[in-house]
This record gives sequence, C-alpha cells and structure tokens, in this order.
Amino acid sequence: MKLLYVMFIVVTALVLNLSIVFADANYELTIQCDKENDMTACVEVAQMYIHVDNATALKYLEKACDGGNMYGCGTIGDMYQRAMGVKQNYKKARKFYTKSCDGGEMAGCGALGDLYAKGLGVDFSYAKSMELYKKACDGGKEMACDRLDDPFVGSFEDLSIKCDEKDLDACTQLASQYGQEEDYEYAFKYIKKSCDGGLMIGCASEGYLYQEGIGVKKNLNKALKLYTKSCNGGEIEVCLVLGELYEEGDIFDQNYDNALKLYNKACDGGNDEGCSNFTTLYEKECSTTTNKFCEKYK
Repeated sequence: MKLLYVMFIVVTALVLNLSIVFADANYELTIQCDKENDMTACVEVAQMYIHVDNATALKYLEKACDGGNMYGCGTIGDMYQRAMGVKQNYKKARKFYTKSCDGGEMAGCGALGDLYAKGLGVDFSYAKSMELYKKACDGGKEMACDRLDDPFVGSFEDLSIKCDEKDLDACTQLASQYGQEEDYEYAFKYIKKSCDGGLMIGCASEGYLYQEGIGVKKNLNKALKLYTKSCNGGEIEVCLVLGELYEEGDIFDQNYDNALKLYNKACDGGNDEGCSNFTTLYEKECSTTTNKFCEKYK
C-alpha cells in the first residue's frame, strides 16, 4: 500500500511538472506571437490549441497566415476541409490551400491537388490535380509523388463525366468512393442523382442515408418513401428488408400487415427468404387468433 502511495505521489508530481512546462512554453510562445509578431510562434501556439480549443487555434493561424506564414494558411485549409472546429467548407479550404501553395508551401499544393482530383469546392480536373501533385512532388512531398502514380486519383473525374452523361452506375460508384473518403455530403449528392435518374437501388441507398443521417439530416419519412419507391421499382430484396423493418418496429412503427404484404411481394418476385418470412409471421400471428390481415392472407 505504501509503495502504491509513493507511486501516486511521483506520477502526480510528474503530471503537475509537465503542466507547468506546457503553461510556460505556451505563455512564452504567446508573447512572441502577440508582442513580437513572430509568425512561427503563432503557428506553434495554434498547434498547442488545435483539437483542444479550435477557435483559439484558428485565431492564431489566421494571424500567422496574414503575416506571411504559408504553413499557417495551409493548416486553415485543413480545418475547413476536415471540419475541425469550423463548418466544412471546401471553397474556403481551396482559398487557403491556394494561398499556401502560391506562397511556396508544397503541402498546400498537394492538398489543393486532392481537391481538384475529387471535385471538392472546384470543378473536377485531372490535369490540374496532376500539375499540383507534380509541383508538390518536385518540392519534396513524397505523398504527392505517390499520387502521381495512383489510378484512384483520376477515377473521380472519369466517373463524374460518366455520371453527368446519365451513366447511373457511375453515379453510385462515385458515391461509394466519396463514402470511402468520408466525404458524406458528396456521397449523398451522387447517390441522390442515381435515384433521381431512375436507378432503384440508388433510391434504397439514399433511403438508408436518410435513415441514418449520413451526409444529410436524418428523416425517417423520406427514408420510408425511398425504400417503398425502390421496392415498387422492382428491387425485390429491398421489399424483403422493408418488410423486416416493419416487423421489427425498431425504425418504423411496427405493422405486421405491411410486413406480410412486403414479404408476399418479395416471395412472388422469387425471393425464398420472403416466402419463409411470410410463412413464419403468418403462423405466429394467425395460429391462435383471426384478424383482418389473417383473413386476407389465409
């Protein structure tokens, strides 16, 4: 017990000592930034606050950027692209990446290349992305060099062109790629485009995004309408899933009548699981009692 007490005292002392060192360093850098206009110090202060107090970090980064520190400009771009304490805004990210790149910060050029490769806040441009990656690569950024040989980079633009030409499968592939990149607003945009164009599986995917609130505000009524549209449009497996949702009652209000209708539709469409689910639910609900839907499906 005495040993544990001693260890507690030692650890506590170390933590307190580190806190004092951090506070002293923070104070000294803040003085250098605020009083001496040392822009490098402003960036270092910002880095201490980032992920802890993003508003304060942004304030110091803006001062550094305005004072000519291009790394600070690029970091502001990162904050806007990744929604770090600010609302995601790709156009603002582009603005600060451009300033950073034009000022000689190669990381900013590489980040700007990513925006052009994915069409985030700018029009898709494979050529522009390659130009920026080459500039960053020549400037010593190895990640940009890797991008030059990455076929994934060009696929965003290729799929976008095909999607604009009404290739609805390309729209869903593009949505999937944005989902992998965690750019969910763009994923929603392109999956909606596939649904609006008449791709029924796209409507089911859009419904799921509404159900879970991914890339769009959660809306169960819209989710239900889209699932129903997909089912009625011939996506038999969606009929099965929607029937299960009605039977379970976790997402939508429990409704066995609707569940049986959907299982029956799935079964008629050749889905064996739909047939099995129909039989199981019917026997469970109608073996000991009679109601309207039991009579309907007897």
